[in-house]
Amino acid sequence: MVEANRYTASGPEEATVELPERWFGAEVNKNALYLAIRAEKTNSRAGTASTKTRAEKRGGGAKPWRQKGTGRARHGSIRSPIWTGGGVTHGPRPKKWREQVPRKVRRLAFRSALSQRAADGAVLVFELEPFEEPKTARLVRAIRRWELEEDAKVLLLVAEVDENLLLSGRNVPWLTVKKFADASALDVLRHDVVAVEDGSWETRRG
Repeated sequence: MVEANRYTASGPEEATVELPERWFGAEVNKNALYLAIRAEKTNSRAGTASTKTRAEKRGGGAKPWRQKGTGRARHGSIRSPIWTGGGVTHGPRPKKWREQVPRKVRRLAFRSALSQRAADGAVLVFELEPFEEPKTARLVRAIRRWELEEDAKVLLLVAEVDENLLLSGRNVPWLTVKKFADASALDVLRHDVVAVEDGSWETRRG
Protein backbone atom coordinates (compact mmCIF):
# COMPACT_ATOMS: atom_id res chain seq x y z
CA MET A 1 0.00 0.00 0.00
CA VAL A 2 1.34 3.40 -1.03
CA GLU A 3 0.36 6.44 0.98
CA ALA A 4 1.06 10.15 0.60
CA ASN A 5 0.51 13.20 2.75
CA ARG A 6 -2.40 15.43 1.84
CA TYR A 7 -2.10 19.21 1.62
CA THR A 8 -4.40 22.15 1.04
CA ALA A 9 -3.81 25.86 0.55
CA SER A 10 -3.46 26.26 4.32
CA GLY A 11 -0.81 23.55 4.70
CA PRO A 12 -0.58 19.87 5.64
CA GLU A 13 -3.55 17.87 6.91
CA GLU A 14 -3.57 15.09 9.47
CA ALA A 15 -4.95 12.46 7.10
CA THR A 16 -2.98 10.61 4.43
CA VAL A 17 -4.27 9.43 1.08
CA GLU A 18 -3.90 5.90 -0.23
CA LEU A 19 -2.47 6.07 -3.74
CA PRO A 20 -3.50 3.52 -6.37
CA GLU A 21 -0.96 0.74 -6.77
CA ARG A 22 -1.53 0.83 -10.50
CA TRP A 23 0.21 4.18 -10.82
CA PHE A 24 2.33 4.56 -7.70
CA GLY A 25 3.16 1.01 -6.66
CA ALA A 26 4.30 -0.56 -9.91
CA GLU A 27 7.63 -2.25 -10.43
CA VAL A 28 10.14 0.20 -11.90
CA ASN A 29 11.06 -0.80 -15.44
CA LYS A 30 14.34 0.93 -16.27
CA ASN A 31 14.34 -0.21 -19.89
CA ALA A 32 10.92 1.34 -20.51
CA LEU A 33 12.08 4.56 -18.84
CA TYR A 34 15.15 4.67 -21.05
CA LEU A 35 13.21 4.09 -24.27
CA ALA A 36 10.45 6.59 -23.47
CA ILE A 37 12.76 9.36 -22.27
CA ARG A 38 15.17 8.96 -25.17
CA ALA A 39 12.30 9.10 -27.65
CA GLU A 40 10.79 12.22 -26.05
CA LYS A 41 14.12 14.03 -26.04
CA THR A 42 14.81 12.99 -29.62
CA ASN A 43 11.39 14.12 -30.82
CA SER A 44 11.85 17.52 -29.20
CA ARG A 45 14.85 18.29 -31.42
CA ALA A 46 14.10 20.97 -33.98
CA GLY A 47 16.43 19.61 -36.63
CA THR A 48 16.87 23.07 -38.16
CA ALA A 49 20.69 23.27 -38.05
CA SER A 50 21.87 24.09 -41.55
CA THR A 51 24.97 25.15 -43.45
CA LYS A 52 25.59 26.07 -47.09
CA THR A 53 27.80 24.15 -49.46
CA ARG A 54 30.04 25.96 -51.91
CA ALA A 55 27.31 25.59 -54.56
CA GLU A 56 24.82 27.48 -52.37
CA LYS A 57 27.12 30.35 -51.42
CA ARG A 58 26.72 33.64 -53.29
CA GLY A 59 29.60 34.99 -55.30
CA GLY A 60 32.80 33.28 -56.22
CA GLY A 61 32.01 33.01 -59.91
CA ALA A 62 35.20 34.73 -61.00
CA LYS A 63 38.57 33.11 -60.56
CA PRO A 64 40.41 35.02 -57.76
CA TRP A 65 43.62 35.36 -59.82
CA ARG A 66 45.12 33.85 -62.90
CA GLN A 67 46.25 30.27 -62.85
CA LYS A 68 49.98 30.81 -63.36
CA GLY A 69 52.61 33.43 -62.85
CA THR A 70 51.57 34.93 -59.50
CA GLY A 71 53.63 32.73 -57.22
CA ARG A 72 50.54 31.89 -55.22
CA ALA A 73 48.59 28.67 -55.02
CA ARG A 74 45.98 28.19 -57.71
CA HIS A 75 42.35 28.82 -56.78
CA GLY A 76 39.12 28.72 -58.74
CA SER A 77 36.63 30.30 -56.32
CA ILE A 78 36.60 32.32 -53.13
CA ARG A 79 33.68 30.14 -52.00
CA SER A 80 35.86 27.08 -51.72
CA PRO A 81 35.59 25.42 -48.26
CA ILE A 82 39.23 26.29 -47.50
CA TRP A 83 38.48 30.01 -47.80
CA THR A 84 37.06 32.18 -45.02
CA GLY A 85 33.41 32.71 -45.82
CA GLY A 86 33.38 29.74 -48.16
CA GLY A 87 31.05 26.79 -48.18
CA VAL A 88 31.02 24.09 -45.50
CA THR A 89 31.98 20.52 -46.24
CA HIS A 90 29.76 17.82 -44.71
CA GLY A 91 28.00 20.38 -42.49
CA PRO A 92 24.63 19.84 -40.79
CA ARG A 93 21.50 19.87 -42.92
CA PRO A 94 17.84 20.14 -41.85
CA LYS A 95 16.39 16.77 -40.93
CA LYS A 96 13.45 15.32 -39.09
CA TRP A 97 14.18 13.66 -35.78
CA ARG A 98 11.48 11.13 -35.00
CA GLU A 99 11.51 8.06 -32.80
CA GLN A 100 8.41 5.96 -32.21
CA VAL A 101 7.77 4.14 -28.95
CA PRO A 102 4.74 1.88 -28.41
CA ARG A 103 1.97 3.33 -26.27
CA LYS A 104 2.25 0.50 -23.78
CA VAL A 105 5.94 1.29 -23.25
CA ARG A 106 5.17 4.99 -22.65
CA ARG A 107 2.48 4.06 -20.12
CA LEU A 108 4.81 1.63 -18.39
CA ALA A 109 7.51 4.30 -18.24
CA PHE A 110 5.07 6.81 -16.73
CA ARG A 111 3.97 4.33 -14.06
CA SER A 112 7.60 3.48 -13.34
CA ALA A 113 8.54 7.15 -12.93
CA LEU A 114 5.63 7.83 -10.56
CA SER A 115 6.37 4.67 -8.58
CA GLN A 116 10.02 5.65 -8.23
CA ARG A 117 9.08 9.12 -6.99
CA ALA A 118 6.55 7.58 -4.57
CA ALA A 119 9.20 5.18 -3.27
CA ASP A 120 11.49 8.17 -2.69
CA GLY A 121 8.76 9.94 -0.70
CA ALA A 122 8.56 12.71 -3.30
CA VAL A 123 4.82 12.41 -4.06
CA LEU A 124 2.12 14.37 -2.26
CA VAL A 125 -1.60 14.84 -2.78
CA PHE A 126 -3.15 18.31 -2.79
CA GLU A 127 -6.47 20.05 -3.12
CA LEU A 128 -6.84 23.74 -3.92
CA GLU A 129 -9.82 26.01 -4.13
CA PRO A 130 -10.69 27.13 -7.70
CA PHE A 131 -8.91 30.23 -8.94
CA GLU A 132 -11.40 32.90 -10.00
CA GLU A 133 -8.57 34.90 -11.54
CA PRO A 134 -4.82 34.41 -12.08
CA LYS A 135 -3.00 34.89 -8.77
CA THR A 136 0.64 33.82 -8.80
CA ALA A 137 1.27 35.01 -5.24
CA ARG A 138 -1.65 32.99 -3.91
CA LEU A 139 -0.45 29.80 -5.62
CA VAL A 140 3.14 30.25 -4.48
CA ARG A 141 2.03 30.92 -0.88
CA ALA A 142 -0.01 27.71 -0.90
CA ILE A 143 2.86 25.58 -2.23
CA ARG A 144 5.33 27.11 0.23
CA ARG A 145 3.13 25.77 3.05
CA TRP A 146 3.66 22.20 1.84
CA GLU A 147 6.93 21.71 3.73
CA LEU A 148 9.07 21.45 0.59
CA GLU A 149 12.73 22.29 0.19
CA GLU A 150 13.40 25.84 -0.90
CA ASP A 151 14.94 24.96 -4.28
CA ALA A 152 12.69 21.99 -5.10
CA LYS A 153 11.25 21.79 -8.61
CA VAL A 154 7.54 20.99 -8.35
CA LEU A 155 5.31 19.26 -10.89
CA LEU A 156 1.61 19.96 -10.33
CA LEU A 157 -0.54 17.22 -11.87
CA VAL A 158 -4.21 18.19 -12.06
CA ALA A 159 -7.36 16.49 -13.32
CA GLU A 160 -8.30 19.36 -15.62
CA VAL A 161 -6.21 22.42 -16.38
CA ASP A 162 -7.90 25.51 -15.03
CA GLU A 163 -6.83 28.44 -17.20
CA ASN A 164 -6.46 30.72 -14.17
CA LEU A 165 -4.36 28.12 -12.36
CA LEU A 166 -2.21 27.66 -15.44
CA LEU A 167 -1.66 31.41 -15.75
CA SER A 168 -0.90 31.66 -12.03
CA GLY A 169 1.97 29.18 -12.30
CA ARG A 170 3.26 30.04 -15.74
CA ASN A 171 5.90 32.54 -14.61
CA VAL A 172 7.18 30.52 -11.66
CA PRO A 173 10.50 29.01 -12.82
CA TRP A 174 10.46 26.05 -10.42
CA LEU A 175 6.82 25.07 -11.07
CA THR A 176 5.13 23.16 -13.91
CA VAL A 177 1.36 22.62 -14.15
CA LYS A 178 0.10 19.73 -16.31
CA LYS A 179 -2.86 17.45 -16.66
CA PHE A 180 -2.28 14.03 -15.16
CA ALA A 181 -3.49 12.52 -18.44
CA ASP A 182 -0.91 14.47 -20.49
CA ALA A 183 2.19 14.08 -18.33
CA SER A 184 5.11 11.87 -19.33
CA ALA A 185 7.85 9.98 -17.55
CA LEU A 186 10.31 12.74 -18.43
CA ASP A 187 8.03 15.35 -16.83
CA VAL A 188 8.02 13.35 -13.60
CA LEU A 189 11.75 12.72 -13.47
CA ARG A 190 12.65 16.33 -14.28
CA HIS A 191 11.07 17.49 -11.03
CA ASP A 192 12.03 16.88 -7.43
CA VAL A 193 8.46 16.76 -6.10
CA VAL A 194 5.30 15.49 -7.79
CA ALA A 195 2.13 17.05 -6.37
CA VAL A 196 -0.96 15.17 -7.55
CA GLU A 197 -4.45 16.58 -7.30
CA ASP A 198 -6.66 14.24 -5.31
CA GLY A 199 -8.41 11.86 -7.70
CA SER A 200 -6.69 13.14 -10.85
CA TRP A 201 -5.27 9.66 -11.57
CA GLU A 202 -8.79 8.54 -12.50
CA THR A 203 -8.68 10.73 -15.62
CA ARG A 204 -5.97 8.67 -17.30
CA ARG A 205 -6.52 5.39 -19.04
CA GLY A 206 -3.99 2.61 -19.27
